[in-house]
Amino acid sequence: MKANKYLVLSGLALAVAVIIGVLSYCISYSLTLKHLLSESVQNAKNYVEVSAVSVNSVKKKEELLNVLKRAPYIQDAFVGQPKGKTPFTVTKKLLFPDGSLVVTVKLNEELLKSRASSLAKEISLSLTALSLMLIGFYLYFLKRLYLNPLNQIRKDVDKIYSGDYKKLPESGKGDEFDKIRKSINQMIDSIKKREERANVIARLLQITTTNLPLSEDEFLYTLQKVVKIARIKGMELGLIEKENDRVKIFVITPEKVEKKEESLFKIHPLGSYLIERKKEISTNKESVIKTLKSKGIKFVLGIPLKVGEEVLGYTIFCKDSEEEIKEEDRKFLKNVAQSLAVSLKLKSLIEDLKKKLQEEEKLKERILKSFVRGIEIRDSYTRGHSERVAYYSKRIAEVMGLGKEEAKQIYNAALLHDIGKIGIPDSILLKPDKLTPEEYELIKLHPILSYELVKPIELTPAVINGILYHHEKWDGSGYPKGLKGDDIPLPARIIAVADSFDAMTSARIYRKGMERKKAVKEIMALAGKSYDPTVVENAVPVFLKEKPEINEADYLDSQLIKELEERRLDYFLRDHLTGVFNRNALELAYQKAKERFKELSILVLDVKKLREINATKGWEEGDKILQSCVRALRESLKDAILVRYSGDNFVAFVPKSEEERVKETVRKVEEEFQITISVETLPPPPTVEELKRALTHLEYPSRV
Repeated sequence: MKANKYLVLSGLALAVAVIIGVLSYCISYSLTLKHLLSESVQNAKNYVEVSAVSVNSVKKKEELLNVLKRAPYIQDAFVGQPKGKTPFTVTKKLLFPDGSLVVTVKLNEELLKSRASSLAKEISLSLTALSLMLIGFYLYFLKRLYLNPLNQIRKDVDKIYSGDYKKLPESGKGDEFDKIRKSINQMIDSIKKREERANVIARLLQITTTNLPLSEDEFLYTLQKVVKIARIKGMELGLIEKENDRVKIFVITPEKVEKKEESLFKIHPLGSYLIERKKEISTNKESVIKTLKSKGIKFVLGIPLKVGEEVLGYTIFCKDSEEEIKEEDRKFLKNVAQSLAVSLKLKSLIEDLKKKLQEEEKLKERILKSFVRGIEIRDSYTRGHSERVAYYSKRIAEVMGLGKEEAKQIYNAALLHDIGKIGIPDSILLKPDKLTPEEYELIKLHPILSYELVKPIELTPAVINGILYHHEKWDGSGYPKGLKGDDIPLPARIIAVADSFDAMTSARIYRKGMERKKAVKEIMALAGKSYDPTVVENAVPVFLKEKPEINEADYLDSQLIKELEERRLDYFLRDHLTGVFNRNALELAYQKAKERFKELSILVLDVKKLREINATKGWEEGDKILQSCVRALRESLKDAILVRYSGDNFVAFVPKSEEERVKETVRKVEEEFQITISVETLPPPPTVEELKRALTHLEYPSRV
């Protein structure tokens, strides 16, 4: 357990006070003893002379010695020279009428030292008490003025980490703590803004991939939120109805929504351009937008709604000023357009699926696979996953002796078991880090969403139950209903084992797949806890000896999937200002770095006084510094993996041999902008959690 730094400081202060007391005692004792000795020597000489006058004869030396011994500060007196001279002996030659006499007096050493010690103690205690009082006042005001505010800020930051985004109160004093609170509040605003944008995109996907008509108020209200968030004048959404060559048009502003239909050949020229050319357009040229000038529009961003080469419609985002849409807003609008295109395509796939299922039973499997391909648009991890799980589930059912038709139904259930992930936000599907409890609760909805999506298709109970309950566990700890043992339908128990095995052995963007034998051992270890022991017993030979054969021709274009994945990953895992990874991608970046570099070095770069630069020179200057720093590192180190961990902190994963080049690059940036950038080196920890703790310690030393 880490020591309380304030208590340690208090202990050091007490030790300093004690040292002051000891030193003051030693010094005052030495000086006092010296003074008393000097005074006593002089008094002894005077006393000897006075005593000699009173005796006035050599013959009366015994009487003289007795008189001298009676003095309180004289311990002894005798005639003659002492054997050894000490500071406490005084020798005096006396002249009498009848001769001379040498008398030696020995001072009371113990008495003199006792008096000196007593005076030294008084001085030492006084100085110690004064030191303690002054140090006490210092510690009190240090705690009140600095430690207490810092502790409160630490508690507030802890709340933010736990998901409480309530803004910190600002005193308005303008001190360093107020500046910290202001920066934290700005960070909270940024987090809320990103979450709001992610939620809007997720909501659009949920609305457009269900059976709700596109004209419903909630869909249009969500598009109005898009307009407000992006700070634009309005937008026009055109959706092509291929059956009759018409376009359904929605004109959306923050205040109102207009709906109309036009022939595909009579729509606005800009819409026709987007549909025919299939390219984005961003312009304020009068020759392009002259027909829109009368409506106060001076700048447009047009994006075709397309999946691959198929165009489903268009979006036109408008501004009432000639300046371009800011990059952050532009990326948000592109993601909105891409999400609309993907969800519309997916909705089309779902509708096609329903029709084909009604027409011919013999095409069901093929259509179901097409249905599953739609999930790939949302989550590339499902590329082949659903079909592999379906294969394993069918084979396990056959090994267990189930009938051909029942095994076929289990196959269909497994094929569709993850379709509900369509309704899960990208921020969760793409998250490489551990899910929060709230995010996990949301991901737990996907079996119910899967069930709701396939229910209208009128599949058999075996299929429906296999989909709905495939995350139930044998011991009752699963979801959505916490079923236990044999209460869980057999198709769901089979799919659960197959799903877990394929998840373990499949590679994700942030980790490699597990070896088959190791995955089998884990499955066997959980038999009787998470999985039905009988199902596991029959599944093991299938997992060890068989491998599904997947027809790649059945999949959506891999380049398209890659492009969609990169766009969505870019939105959630990239820092929009510098283009490097953001803190959400720390685990992914660390994993890539460990795989890429044999000898890994972790450097933490902190741009000092960036807040002051932002405050005095403006945010643009601060942004320019951050962008230049990243650009210089990228140019100097082609293989480096960079993460913007907080506003002015970057983590650079580089080969150990490139440490000096990083520092040299940093020095050049410092010289160019007259700033200071600290560079801290961290030893690579075993886990990303330990890395996060180390980074948090550097950023907020009092929190760790």
